[in-house]
Amino acid sequence: MILFICTGNTCRSPMAAAFARNRGAEAASAGIMARPGSPASQKAIRAAALHGADLTGHRARQVTEEMILAADQVWVMTNSQWDALNARFPETAAKADVLYPEIPDPYGGGDAAYERCAERLLEALKRAGIGGE
Repeated sequence: MILFICTGNTCRSPMAAAFARNRGAEAASAGIMARPGSPASQKAIRAAALHGADLTGHRARQVTEEMILAADQVWVMTNSQWDALNARFPETAAKADVLYPEIPDPYGGGDAAYERCAERLLEALKRAGIGGE
C-alpha cells in the first residue's frame, strides 16, 4: 500500500491517492496537521474530477505511526513535509520520500492552481512509477 501525506489531507494527498488508485495501485492518504473528518476542498474535488477521480467521499485523517508502518511506500509532497514527518516519527520516516517534482500547496489559490497541482501530481506519479504507463 502507498501512503500519500500532505499537510491538511484535503487537497494534495487525497488527489494523489485517488490518481494512484485509478492507475491500479492500492493507496491511502493522511495529513501531518489534518483536522480529522474534514472533507476534500471543493476546488480539489473539481480538479480531481477533471482527471477521472472522485474525492466527494474523502474525509481527512491525521497521519499515525501505524499508518506509516503499514505502508509499503510513503510519499510526501515537499521537503519541508519530509522534515516534519522525520521530526515526528524519526524511526519510520526512512520509509518516506518526496514526490518529484515537489507539489506546492494550492490552498488559497483558484481553480487554475488546483488544476496545476493535479497535473503535477500525475507527472510525479508517472516519474515514481506508480501504476499506469
